[in-house]
Amino acid sequence: MGYGDFNINLPDGENFAPESQRVLEVLDMLSLDRFHFGVPCTNRIEWDRVRNTPYGQRILAEAHEAVSLSPRPFVTNEIYESCWAKDSPTDMNAVAPLVRARMALLPLAECVAPTGEYLKTIEEDVRAVSELRSWVHPSNDNAQEIYSGKTFFADLVTFHIAANLTAADYLLGDRLAPEIRALIRSEVEWRVFEPFRERIESGKDVYWWVTVTHNWNSVCLAGLLSCALWLKEDASERAWYVALAEKLVVYSENGFTDSGFYTEGVSYWGYGFGHYVLLAEMLQSVTGGQINWLKRQQVERIAQFGARMEIQQGRYPTFSDCVRDFHAAPWLVNWMNNRVDDSRSGRLIEQPIDAFENIHFQFADQLLLILFHQVDVNKAFVGDFSGAVRDWFADVQFLICRPPKSSVQRLAATVKGGHNGANHNHNDVGTFTVLLGDQELLTDPGAEVYTNRTFSKDRYEGQLLNSFGHPVPVVAGQLQIPGEEAQAVVISESFQDEQDEIVLDLRAAYDVVGLEVLSRRFLYQRTDLGAVEIMDRVVFFEPNSFEIALITYAPWETDIDGNILVGAGDQVVNVQVDSVGGQLEFDHCIIEESATPARLAWRFRHPVRDAEITMRIVPCS
Repeated sequence: MGYGDFNINLPDGENFAPESQRVLEVLDMLSLDRFHFGVPCTNRIEWDRVRNTPYGQRILAEAHEAVSLSPRPFVTNEIYESCWAKDSPTDMNAVAPLVRARMALLPLAECVAPTGEYLKTIEEDVRAVSELRSWVHPSNDNAQEIYSGKTFFADLVTFHIAANLTAADYLLGDRLAPEIRALIRSEVEWRVFEPFRERIESGKDVYWWVTVTHNWNSVCLAGLLSCALWLKEDASERAWYVALAEKLVVYSENGFTDSGFYTEGVSYWGYGFGHYVLLAEMLQSVTGGQINWLKRQQVERIAQFGARMEIQQGRYPTFSDCVRDFHAAPWLVNWMNNRVDDSRSGRLIEQPIDAFENIHFQFADQLLLILFHQVDVNKAFVGDFSGAVRDWFADVQFLICRPPKSSVQRLAATVKGGHNGANHNHNDVGTFTVLLGDQELLTDPGAEVYTNRTFSKDRYEGQLLNSFGHPVPVVAGQLQIPGEEAQAVVISESFQDEQDEIVLDLRAAYDVVGLEVLSRRFLYQRTDLGAVEIMDRVVFFEPNSFEIALITYAPWETDIDGNILVGAGDQVVNVQVDSVGGQLEFDHCIIEESATPARLAWRFRHPVRDAEITMRIVPCS
């Protein structure tokens, strides 16, 4: 578990169980038959159709690659123990995704081409995970209480294992040995169902993720429900789990703002909302459309987040724990255009997509969703997105500025206000980025490689996570503080055809006595080749130190005028820095973390009381 994540103990007599009346209502919606999202291997019409498509051939190729690794990777109890001994999850993180992909792909490959080639390996994988003392990632069990059997917990990894096992049982059926099918049921029952339901109904020691507003909620609920709808024989039990998912998913929905913005960043949108879609489509299917979350206007806005967050040319903002090389999965970005929905008046069919592009092949249910729950996976298309010159999410103070599509200008930029209490937070109130074409030259550093420190009380010792590693001021020698109280205030905003401007009050992000004014003016201009201007003003009660910074992964140099040139080839920007109220000195360093961007800094040589620093950023050509 991460720092501050504690299981929940409700007052006596209270619990999280769904209302009995709602369970009965859901029961009336359900078929008496068990349900799974896939198509069983015995349905040769459907699977032979898949086999003769690029998607079927891709599944076969990915499965062959997964099973051909030598030595074949397995998660073992020894790997758990090595992670704790080294105080690092590296050994687990190197192996677990490979095993998860194999467990997801091989059953599907046996449906595409039912030769029996992979059945032995599939059964070996079932036995191997049954021998693990825990399915919980070692970073979520640092005290080893789950591993030692002192208590139970189910995390993201647990539900991915359980869901992949359930999919294998459903897809392959009696092609698996009876003892393997029985083993799948017993493992999921004692590791997942029994301890979870007991906690939900008692209200004691309830897994902390049931009320979080980040990706854990939707991911875990999707895995739980996928297992319950197939493995639970009793329809009333299945109804209980459906009603529970319906009750608890509101926490996940609360992780999105009214504008559809997701504070965890666009890569976690792909993970969290991707599983929300999976969960929603499951419920829509199993209830015959009587529960259909994707009809809500708010969900439509959430679904558009991935498309709206593309700055330009396939580049996305890297705030919070977003990976820098993120590429959105077209199936999810365009899901609302391609899902089976008879009530929609039509869909765009001009620009085709590859529905398997940018996916991990680790989640069997996701692959089945893509294959069988679109109008036609072979005819999936880009949805209706306007490509506006700006996207302004007022409720989180996040702005994306783009050049007009018809313009020769290639400069784009983002700026973020908000607060420092978001999910997967970085202390970065006021951060901004500048892109030229497809290159983010002035950047937010993105996520660090996760270690045991990342989600501990020492999180902000990491210089990719604290404000030192972001293009925001250092005020009186102080970095930004974490927490929702570290909140920017919008002083003014102006959006016009030729330029966008926003002014933020950043004082609350710093615990500095005598800080009277701290404002950041962000100006984006669409005239000529474009320009970005950042003007910071500070006023102290008594003179103090003040410093600003830029972060870049690109090559940089100083020109003869003392300006900074950032970039290479025909993608270079010129950064001119001027000051009022004092003389500046320039410094730079490499941030020595899992990523190593350069930090370019300007500070006043002497303490100032009332001063300004302006950075003007323009393309060199």
